Amino acid sequence: MTDRKRAVIEYLRVNELTISAAESLTGGLFQSTIVQYPGASKVFEGGLVLYSKWSKIKLVGVSSDLINKYGVVSSEVAAEMATGCMRVMQSDIGIGFTGAAGPRAVNGNSVGTAWIGINIKGKMKTYLVNDASLGRNDFRQYCVDVAFKELAKLLKIED
Repeated sequence: MTDRKRAVIEYLRVNELTISAAESLTGGLFQSTIVQYPGASKVFEGGLVLYSKWSKIKLVGVSSDLINKYGVVSSEVAAEMATGCMRVMQSDIGIGFTGAAGPRAVNGNSVGTAWIGINIKGKMKTYLVNDASLGRNDFRQYCVDVAFKELAKLLKIED
């Protein structure tokens, strides 16, 4: 685990904050990264892997109208996934990942496109991630790394 990831998890522990995740393209990789850290149960409430539209709608409350309007790979869906998992898991922070890791585009979004939504106590930020040069699994890992980087910034652990 990198120093950044360790710092984020330690910050959450010291500040008694909890996190949850709703993952599509990353398939649980973010959650798996968190639980590599001893004592993760102090900060990690849980998460969901939501690959289908149905699961996004039924399990975390993403609006079907929103999916129809913007597509599953969108800032709006990432934000609703983050907020929905935060609500379901009753955590302080929710994070949502949605994207096209490959082998084909999703709703007009090219391979190597993802959106990450981060909700910290009701304050939402979304991030577009693009890197078509990476293979499927490298892109998934890159998205997790970006999420930790942005969490570190939002929590003011680093600039």
